[in-house]
Amino acid sequence: MRKLADYMKRLDESDADEDKAGYGAGPGGRGSDLAEKIAAIKGKRNRHKALLGELDRTGEDQISFTDPDARAMARMTKVGVGYNVQLAVDTKHKLIAEQEVSKQVLDMGLLAPTTAAAMETLGVERIAAVADRGYFKIEDIEACEKAGLTAYVPKPIRSPVARDGLFLKEDFSYDADKNAYVCPAGQELPPRYYGKSRENVKVMYCDRKVCKSCALRPRCTAKSYRSITRLENEAILDRMAARLATRPDILDRRRESVEHPFGTIKQWMNQGAFLMRRLDNVRGEFSLTALAYNIRRAITLIGVPGLIAALRA
Repeated sequence: MRKLADYMKRLDESDADEDKAGYGAGPGGRGSDLAEKIAAIKGKRNRHKALLGELDRTGEDQISFTDPDARAMARMTKVGVGYNVQLAVDTKHKLIAEQEVSKQVLDMGLLAPTTAAAMETLGVERIAAVADRGYFKIEDIEACEKAGLTAYVPKPIRSPVARDGLFLKEDFSYDADKNAYVCPAGQELPPRYYGKSRENVKVMYCDRKVCKSCALRPRCTAKSYRSITRLENEAILDRMAARLATRPDILDRRRESVEHPFGTIKQWMNQGAFLMRRLDNVRGEFSLTALAYNIRRAITLIGVPGLIAALRA
C-alpha cells in the first residue's frame, strides 16, 4: 500500500509539471484514469479477501453465489455447479431402493452409507454393492465388509507406471505366508520400510540387490530399483479383486441398472437440472422425483391394476 501511494503521488506530481508546461492531461488525464483502475482493483481485492475469510470461517473450500450449498462438480471434461446425487438401484427391477443428495464433490466415502440405507429399506441382512472406480476408497470398502455388504469396486489406474507402460502393481503377487511380494521375474521382495498413509500403516517392499542385476528392470522401473507399497489392511482389496475376477460381467450389469434411472429422469421425465435452491430443498425435490420414477417403473412392470392391488395388500 505504501508503494502504491508513493506511485500515485509521483504520478500527480508528473501531471502537475506537465500542466505547468502547457501540455498536461487535464482533469481527465492518465492520473485520474489510473486512479479509477487502481480503486477498482482495490475493491476487487477486498471482496476476494472477504470471501477467503468466509472460507476460513466455515471450513469450506468453495463459495457459490447462485446457491450457497451448491458445489462445482467435475464431470468428465466439464465442470458444473450443482449437487451429488447417489442412487442404490435394484438390478432386477431397476427400482430406486435408496437415494441421497449431498454437496460432497467426490463419490469416495459414500458407498457404505448409501448401500447400508438401501439394506434397511429392502429389509435384508446382506447385499452386493457394485460401484464404479470413483468410489474406490479402502476405508469405505472396509466399512462395507463390517456392515455385511459385499463390495465390487474396480481399482482406478492412477499410477504413473501405467502411463509409461511398465509393470503394474497387479503384476506383483503377494505371498501372505511370507509377507513378501513376488515380482514378474520371480524374485521375492521383502518388507523394508514402514510409513503412514491416512489412517493406515504403509509398508514398502523392495530388494535393491535383486533389481540391480534384473534383466526385466527396463520394463519395471526407470530407477535403480522398484518398490511396492502395501497398506496394513490391503487384504480387503485383495478379497475384492478376487471377487471381481470371478464375476467379470458384474460391472456391465451395474451400468445397465444404475444408469437406467438417471437416463429416464433426465430424458423421459425432462429433469436435467434442479428447480430448487439450497440443500434441504433440493433433497425434497429429488425425493419426489425418485418417488415418481418408482411409480412409473412399477406401472411398467406390473401395470396399474397390479400396483393398486399391491397398495391394497
